[in-house]
Amino acid sequence: MQLTLRQIEAFLTVANLRSFTAAGASLHITQSAVSNLIKDLEAQVGVPLFDRTSRFVSLSPDGRELYTLAQKAFHEFLLMEKYAADLSSLRSGRVRIVGAPLIACTLLPLLLAHFKKSEPGIRVELVDQPMALVQSSIQQGDAEVGFGPARLPETDITVRQFFTTPVSMLSRPDHPLAGRYSTWNEVKKVPVVAVGRESVGYIAADVGTEPPFTIGHVVNQMPTAFALAAAGCGVALAGRFSLMLARGYGLVATLLHEPVLHREMHMYLPTARKLSDAATTFVDFALQFVKNYDPNTLDSATVTDLAPAFHVR
Repeated sequence: MQLTLRQIEAFLTVANLRSFTAAGASLHITQSAVSNLIKDLEAQVGVPLFDRTSRFVSLSPDGRELYTLAQKAFHEFLLMEKYAADLSSLRSGRVRIVGAPLIACTLLPLLLAHFKKSEPGIRVELVDQPMALVQSSIQQGDAEVGFGPARLPETDITVRQFFTTPVSMLSRPDHPLAGRYSTWNEVKKVPVVAVGRESVGYIAADVGTEPPFTIGHVVNQMPTAFALAAAGCGVALAGRFSLMLARGYGLVATLLHEPVLHREMHMYLPTARKLSDAATTFVDFALQFVKNYDPNTLDSATVTDLAPAFHVR
């Protein structure tokens, strides 16, 4: 008996869609080709796998038994296929990284540009994900290195400190608290645009819950918070490095006192899997990069100057 992957794929698709016609469309082959694959499979296993009627197709009792095993076998093959692709990536020097939204649209593009100039033989692919998915992306093998704000490490994740950033108020230059010695108690009296309800809670745990913050808006993305701040609808709170993005909205950063808060940005790495040579090279470069270029001093007026020059062939 020599079952083929194509037969198993056709069997699973017909079972899921309950139609030979729909299965053919899904697999981009004709209905007759699907029927032939199923007939060949049934001939090899020696039993009917489907009960066919004029209206729909359903699994036979034997088909239901085979379905569970076929699902597992097909899934294992896809994992093997992914592993083979990963091996190819290691040989070709490809690194996949994942970044939380804010760092992915500020520091990481600049880091990648400098790395490409230093290591032209290594290709780095960047994906931005919500912070809640950064560590799981590494656990599932979708990325080798992750970047984002400090969180407790999840299973099979190792954390390294990337850099530290002071929490600042991002506002219009004409805001009454901008550009002077401002305190957290003063900020609590003005509308704050929170990025996620939990973000202000993290800060309140460090600066005190009384008096409470005045929440003007709750949004999901930092660019929305910056746009609202630019429109005068409140102030945003973020690490100083975010000025790389915020200055594009005409905002300025004001350090807040009593106390001065710092937030750690972390690098997330797999514990169980050994990094490829390309990924190790990238990690070492990234750690040195933030030593050479303090992320808290970069902004939209200097990113272009810091980015490598174009070389047109």
